[in-house]
Amino acid sequence: MRTLRLLAPLASLTLIPAWAAAPAATEMALTSADGFALKGTLTLPAAKGKVPVVILAHQFGSDRTGWAPLADRLAARGIGTLALDLRGHGASTQKNGAQLAVTANLPASAKTVALDQIPADLVQAAAWLRKQPGVDGRRIGLAGASLGAFSALLATPEVHALAVLGLSPAGNVAFGDGAQDKLKQAVLRGRASTLILTAYGDKESTENASSLKDLPGIALSAVDGEAHGFAFLKDRADLMAVFFGEYLTYHHLGETRTAAAAKPATAPKNVINEQTLAERAKGEAPK
Repeated sequence: MRTLRLLAPLASLTLIPAWAAAPAATEMALTSADGFALKGTLTLPAAKGKVPVVILAHQFGSDRTGWAPLADRLAARGIGTLALDLRGHGASTQKNGAQLAVTANLPASAKTVALDQIPADLVQAAAWLRKQPGVDGRRIGLAGASLGAFSALLATPEVHALAVLGLSPAGNVAFGDGAQDKLKQAVLRGRASTLILTAYGDKESTENASSLKDLPGIALSAVDGEAHGFAFLKDRADLMAVFFGEYLTYHHLGETRTAAAAKPATAPKNVINEQTLAERAKGEAPK
């Protein structure tokens, strides 16, 4: 199990590489196991070698464009993105040649669109991604918002992600009875460095996040208010980019995985959290 340690030099997280200024975007398409035509955009920064990539899973009722603030910041740090339109959303609304899109009703859409298959779609997207030129298949991350966060966390073990970002993991109704237990088991098996953001006023996501807070490799940041999913991008996109800049770097590929981690109350100061990320984004030494 990975522990969230501040290992990289500050300079590597605060300086923007000159070669990352001109990312190239390519449209992609996959067909899911049950016939959904899944669309997305692969964006790779210009680089001499292979680059890490973060797979982006948006929230219910949205589409891939919602990730633009984070995708831009990741590209500036030399990290690529694969932004997907999840099944039933955006351009991914064709199943076996017929139109099939979500409605505003999450429980109903969960059944008609089979939203519980989104984790499998993410696993398939990761397999496709690892075959693409310019992609370092050892350094794959996942980021999700709301339903996309729950899905990304469930997909972590099969994707073999190094780092995972979950913004307000929610949408339990899409995953049936025992959804929270499934989430915990997936996180335990995934062994990824994981950052979860939630708001105290967002009951479902806070309960899901709290169920994970004592698991190894988890850093949880909860804020006042009711911010949900993409709302966190408004003033925390830089922190998210710093997180991936840290945990998708080469030195983590050979890091020893431990079987346990300290509980938050006794966690060492080098466990990453939002305060440390903010300090690193400003170039300050962590307290």
